[in-house]
Amino acid sequence: MSTEPGERRPPAVAVIGMATADYLYVLDDYPPADSVTPALEHRLVVGGLAGRGAIAAARLGGATRLLATCGTGVHAEVLRAGLDAEGVDCTWVAYDQPSQHSAVILARRDATRTIIWLPQPMADARMVERLPEFLEGVDVALLDSTDEALATAALDECERRGVTTVMDTGSGRPWTGSLLGRVDHVIAPEKYALKATGHPAESAALELWGGSCRAVFGVTQGPGGGVFTTGKEPECLERWDAAPVTAVDSCGAGDTFHGAYAWAVAKGLAPAECFATAAWSAGLKISQLGNEGIPTLDRLEDARASARLGRRV
Repeated sequence: MSTEPGERRPPAVAVIGMATADYLYVLDDYPPADSVTPALEHRLVVGGLAGRGAIAAARLGGATRLLATCGTGVHAEVLRAGLDAEGVDCTWVAYDQPSQHSAVILARRDATRTIIWLPQPMADARMVERLPEFLEGVDVALLDSTDEALATAALDECERRGVTTVMDTGSGRPWTGSLLGRVDHVIAPEKYALKATGHPAESAALELWGGSCRAVFGVTQGPGGGVFTTGKEPECLERWDAAPVTAVDSCGAGDTFHGAYAWAVAKGLAPAECFATAAWSAGLKISQLGNEGIPTLDRLEDARASARLGRRV
């Protein structure tokens, strides 16, 4: 991350968690049992919150690094090659088991997807030992909550270094709630917020703020956009809109959202602009197949400018 004197360095984003190789198959509709169905299209892409999130941050211009586990064999080779091609600085800890990979069936008729996945290798002491060096000079760390020991150790190291943290709750693991009070920016899907509080997004965000984040709590609502709060008072609550795009492939929208959000926080943007950046990145991602739509900063800014002028994105 060295820069010339007077040159402003790019935001440094560290991503810690799960990365996968996703084998994506496009069909008109879901196949019936005992059928043989040819794929209309096929893509091999990097997935997982950490893998795709790192790509989203890197394409926006972040100096992005990834700490993740992988297995051995062809799927691990595919995964590494996909991230190398994106310029993500990867620190891998390899385990003698198949690397996580997924088969994703995309039904073109309604742009829905079904995912069949193999579990990831879980971190051990070897991976935790990498954290101090990995987090050196980082502005923001994006964490998923798929591995309790790794997420806990990462939060410990971020707190020691004063690194700002962003966490995706996902659907929520048994340990997720106990970690959130240590995280600066928490983003949760609406179903997690409802499960945690029994209340809809707006009320849930206000209720969860503070005890379940240190700075910003956001609740995503898919095509409905979402809400976020920076405090417990109703006047602290704001809404963001989803990008006005036609969905082609919804797989990985959340991963892209979180990666773009982490980049925006590292860039020093205000919360409303962080969520707008994330929403547009996720929207542009789903407008194309695979990871082709994950935008560069120029592409994102052009799309937002076109929308303001009333042109079709």
